[in-house]
Amino acid sequence: MHILLFILYSAVACYAILRFPFFRKSGLRPGVLLLLFALHVLTGCLHNLIAWRFYPDHGDIWFYFHSSILMTNELRNNFHTFLLDYSTWNLFTHNALATIDIILNFFSRENIYVNTLLFSFPVFLGTTALFRVFRHHFPDSMLTALSTYLLPSVLFWTSCVHREGAIYMFLGFFLYSLDHRSWKSAVLYFLLIAYFRSAVALTLIPALIMIIWRWPSPTPRRKNLLLAAGLGLLLVLVLAGPRLLKGLAVQQQAFQILNGNSRINLPVLDGTPASLLHTLPAAMLNGWFEPLPGTGGQIVYLLFSMELLLIWAVVVLSLLRRPTLNSFSIGCIVFALLSMLLMGLIVPFVGAIVRYRSIYLPFILAPFLYQLCTRTILRRFDQWIALKL
Repeated sequence: MHILLFILYSAVACYAILRFPFFRKSGLRPGVLLLLFALHVLTGCLHNLIAWRFYPDHGDIWFYFHSSILMTNELRNNFHTFLLDYSTWNLFTHNALATIDIILNFFSRENIYVNTLLFSFPVFLGTTALFRVFRHHFPDSMLTALSTYLLPSVLFWTSCVHREGAIYMFLGFFLYSLDHRSWKSAVLYFLLIAYFRSAVALTLIPALIMIIWRWPSPTPRRKNLLLAAGLGLLLVLVLAGPRLLKGLAVQQQAFQILNGNSRINLPVLDGTPASLLHTLPAAMLNGWFEPLPGTGGQIVYLLFSMELLLIWAVVVLSLLRRPTLNSFSIGCIVFALLSMLLMGLIVPFVGAIVRYRSIYLPFILAPFLYQLCTRTILRRFDQWIALKL
């Protein structure tokens, strides 16, 4: 039954990709889109198998899937108890993935691989939205835009029923809505990003101010609004500084008390500015550059390490050529660096860092890769790819 469902839903998803105007306007040929979607789904299924084999207790994916089955049974048999168990906000946000699995279970007959397929379609739609945004802001560089689909970390962590997949999808929809001045949709997607991970929404704000400030044909009214928003954000940071520092310390403590084989050095935050300054060097190293080759204790981390080294190599090579960065590029870089730094302040485990950072990598790579693709020998290769795809 599950195999038949997988085949049926695959056929429906492929038909939708071929017929939806949103996909057709991406600039990619239908066959290429189908191959990218198949790669996405197969990677998700492979991720499920790897999690079952190598992760302690099979990892978060299987934990939330099994939780969803228990929650579904309780929902069917004792709705009152279900409401009592999951009515508080903390549990409501914590069980977001289990809730997604509950919805998918009704269509998959409680099979994690069919759930992965069903979840892959909207995530692929959001990834295509981000691809179209990159095509708009990084014109004449197909290779730069393809980073949204093909970066190994992004593909591995967004292809299964995981929080990263949901956030990456909503980031794509949010930036696409912003590009098309669809303000209500942009606000909705921003709130959904904040629901799944508030830190992502927080680091988006300064990046957005930079992007919108330098939009073409700025009006005095818009600049005044943005200036007020920037000053308001600065005032909130100053007034809420002590609470934010304590919040960072609490978040870090929640990770520090955990056990894991990939633990790395991270000084303890105690909620004071002095401890923040003391922790910053380690946070920058962890958030921006870990895992270094040989860090983490597992061979899989070496693969992520090589990917990260290649990305930073692109950044360095581009900086040596004195790149000209537009406002969108600057916003992407600010968003990625701030997000990775915040993650480095809180998380002392290589495995978690690799997962949380995956959705930011296209935003740090694309602006610099674009410079290389338009100014170096990569231009011919980029043009060849554009012709083939």
